[in-house]
Amino acid sequence: MVKSLVVGGLVALFLIVVPSGMAAAPGHPAVTQVERFVVYGVYTREQRSQLVAEGYDIGEAYWADHVELYGPQWQARALALRGFRVEQGPRTEGIDDFPPGDEGYHTYAEQVTDLQALAAAHPQTVHIITLGQSYEGRNLIGVRISDDATDNLSEPGVFYVGQHHAREHLTPEVVLSIAHLFAESSKVTIGNLVHTRQIYVFPSLNPDGAEYDIAGGSYHFWRKNRQPNQDAVGTDNNRNYTYRWGCCGGSDGYGGGETYRGPSPLSAPENQHMADFMIAHPNVTTGISYHTYGDLILYPYGYTYTDEPPDMDHVDHQTFVAMGAAMEATAGYHAQQSSDLYITDGDWNDWMYGALHRYPITIEMSGGGFYPPDEFIPGESRRNWQAALFIASIADCPRRIVGASCS
Repeated sequence: MVKSLVVGGLVALFLIVVPSGMAAAPGHPAVTQVERFVVYGVYTREQRSQLVAEGYDIGEAYWADHVELYGPQWQARALALRGFRVEQGPRTEGIDDFPPGDEGYHTYAEQVTDLQALAAAHPQTVHIITLGQSYEGRNLIGVRISDDATDNLSEPGVFYVGQHHAREHLTPEVVLSIAHLFAESSKVTIGNLVHTRQIYVFPSLNPDGAEYDIAGGSYHFWRKNRQPNQDAVGTDNNRNYTYRWGCCGGSDGYGGGETYRGPSPLSAPENQHMADFMIAHPNVTTGISYHTYGDLILYPYGYTYTDEPPDMDHVDHQTFVAMGAAMEATAGYHAQQSSDLYITDGDWNDWMYGALHRYPITIEMSGGGFYPPDEFIPGESRRNWQAALFIASIADCPRRIVGASCS
C-alpha cells in the first residue's frame, strides 16, 4: 500500500505539535480543525469498527474499499503511516449563516419560527412542547400532534427526532417536513393517525452543535454537543445513553474524540432530557432517529454483531427485520442490523430497545455527504414520508406485523 498522505499531491509527514493551552490525553494530540478525508483500504465492518474503537470519526456511508474520515490532519497522517492511502476531500466555505446557496436550510431560530407558525395555523392539533434546554440554554423545541388538547398517555405514541449529530443539517429539515405532513394533510389515513395517536416531533436534539457548525457562514464538520469536558469540548449525543454505555469499543473515552461518550451515561443534558421524556411517556412504542448520510435503515443492536444475543427476544428480532423491510420498500434505503455498519455502544437505538423495550429505527438518509445542497431537501423529505407514516401506523403494537401480541 501507499504509505503517504495525499492532500492535493504528495506532502511530507511531519511531527505532531500540540498547541499550548490545548489538552491532550496520552497518545492523543489535541483536536484542532476538523476536515474531511477519504481513507482507502477499509473493506469490512470489522475494520470500520476497529477504526471507530480507536477514536476515528468515520462517515455513516461506506463503500467496498474506503470510508470517509472526519478529523484533524494528525489523524489522517496517522492512518497514512499505517499504510492507508488517504486523500483530502474538498472544503466548503461560506459567509453568513448557512453558506450562500444553502439558505433553504433552517437555522435553529428558523426552526422555532416554523414550528410556532405551524401551531398557530393548526391550534386544534399542533401543540408546542419542549424536552428541556440544551447545554447552552436553547429549548429543545418540538410539537405534539394530536386532536387531544392535553397529552393523552392512553393513546399510542410515536417519536421522531433529528440532529443527534450537529453537522447532519438535513435531518431537521426532514423532521420538520414530517410535522407539516401530519398537520396539513387532508388524507383520511393521515387524519386517522392524528386522531388515534400522540405524535411527538423534535427537529434537533443538538441545536448548540448545529449553530456552532455554521458559525461564520462556513461548515466545520462539527459532530458533538458543546458541553466542555476534561480534555476538550463536546459529547457525542449518540454515544451517551445508558444501555451498554462504553461496553464494546463503539465509543471513545477521550474527551477530544469525535465519538466521546461523556464521563457517565446521560451526562449530556440533551440526553438526560430525552430519558426523562421517554420515562414519562410509556405510551411511546416506536420512533425514528434521523441521521445522514448512509442510505440505511438500522435496527438494534449496535453493540454486538450477534443477531439475537441474550438480551434480544426472538419475536422482537423478527419484528425489527419486518419493520426494516417495510421501510426499505418505500424509502429505498438498505435495511440491516446497526452493527453491520460498525459497532456502536450507548446509542439511541440500543437504549430505546435494550433499556426501555421500545421499537426504534435509525434512518441514515442520503445526500452523498453531510452538506448536500438545499435543493436536495424536498425530494429527500418526500422519500421518508411513507416510512414515517408506517411507524405511526404500527405504534399500537409493533409486533403485530409478524402476527404476535403485545400483551
